[in-house]
Order: sequence, then structure tokens, then C-alpha cells
Amino acid sequence: MIMTDVAFEFAAGAAPSAQVPAHRAPRVLWIDPDSGAIEPGLDMLRRHGFEVARADTAAEAQPMLDAAGADLVILETALSDADGLGLCRRLSEADGAPVLVVARAADTLDRVAGLEFGADDVLPKTIHPLELLARVRALLRRAARHARQAAHAALATWRFDAELGYVTSPSGRTVRLSPADSALLRALVDRPGVVLPREALVALLHGEGGVAGGRSIDARVARLRRALSACDGAGELIKTLRGGGYLFQAHVTVRSGLVAA
Repeated sequence: MIMTDVAFEFAAGAAPSAQVPAHRAPRVLWIDPDSGAIEPGLDMLRRHGFEVARADTAAEAQPMLDAAGADLVILETALSDADGLGLCRRLSEADGAPVLVVARAADTLDRVAGLEFGADDVLPKTIHPLELLARVRALLRRAARHARQAAHAALATWRFDAELGYVTSPSGRTVRLSPADSALLRALVDRPGVVLPREALVALLHGEGGVAGGRSIDARVARLRRALSACDGAGELIKTLRGGGYLFQAHVTVRSGLVAA
């Protein structure tokens, strides 16, 4: 086996992510009828860039929960219209936003009950707002990390050793590309999701002023597709576009130190 320094992993489509998009504030839904007691925590979260919606009851919160608009739910389990622990369990089983129980009753047994019913953390209402902020941030980081790991595991992933020309499929099938095919695949995986006209591929493969014709590029792409199709259908990731362009439709990750078969 040989170690390589130039290697890629690619998977069909783009990997989904449950991280909070960078362009918007994290959204918190706080379900608690005691507005006075939670005001310091609300103020702390809002001053640090969180978008916080409030609900006094489970019924009031339901439309927001149905819309899946919250990145994290803060829950008081003593609600007037619902079993708070039962709601906590339903939220946990839905496998959506993390649930932080912040309750007036938060002795040892209450904390154990909250955790057993699916809460990601349980805190007393007497918690300092700065610690609340830190716990909320920690839960969101953990949720984003788990989402990335789950998304990556769910994707069928190919490995491409750009130095040796090996492509290994999710099932372990390996093909070795010719130097020309390997160079073409390298040009594509370096630019996932980018439309590459024929003349752009000619320039990438032969330099500016390259003389290879468009039909020559078409033939090379067709040959690469055939080679990759023997590797669990990876050729389907190369899309032909109207007007004479190509696109590599995959999520690509650069890896170092992969083992080539």
C-alpha cells in the first residue's frame, strides 16, 4: 500500500448540514410562562446575537415547533397546558433542535428526570446569564458537529488518488485511470459545482492557447465516464450541459495521507 499526499473524497450531491447558516442569527425558542424570571437570560442571549422567540404555553409554541424554525429549544417543564417532561420527550424523539431544560424545580431528581426524558442539558433558573449563554453555545456546537458527522456518514463516498490515478468506490471497487483521464478528473474535482465550458477544460489540461478541439474534449469526457462507471457508477457525477459545458456534481473534500490500494 502507498501513501499519497494528493487525494480527494467525493460524494453525490452536496452534503447537507444542520449548522446555523453563517448569514443569520441562531434561533432560540424559549417556552416558559414566567417572563420575569427569564428576562435576564433573554436579554443576555439577544445582546449576543441570538434571535429569541417566547411562548407561554405548549399550544402557543406548537406553530413554531411545527415550522422547525428553532435551532434550540429552552423549556420550563412546569407548563399550564401540557406535561413539560412529555413535551421534552417528544422534542427529543423528533431528533430536531437540542432541548435545554431551564426549570425552577431543578434539584438532583428533577435534573435526572429531565435528562431521562431526552433533554440535552438541565439547568436551574438561578443560573447566571453568562453561564446560560455558554451552555447554549456549547449545545449548538455539539448539534452542528453531530449533524456534520451524520451527513458525511450518510453519503456514498469515492476516493481519488490524483497522483497514482486510483479511484475507489464506496463498495471497495478500484479502477486505475490513465494519466490523461486522471488529469481530466483532477480538473473536475478541483472545481465541483462549477460549469466548465469545453474551452475552459482545454485551457486547464493543455494551458492557455491549447489547440485541442471541443470534440477531443467530448471524447475524453466520454472515456472518463466509461472508466468511472465501472466504479459503482461514478461517471454519473459528470454532467453534460447544453451549450457544450461540463459540471462535476459532487461534494468534494481534499484529504491528505490517504492509502492507495
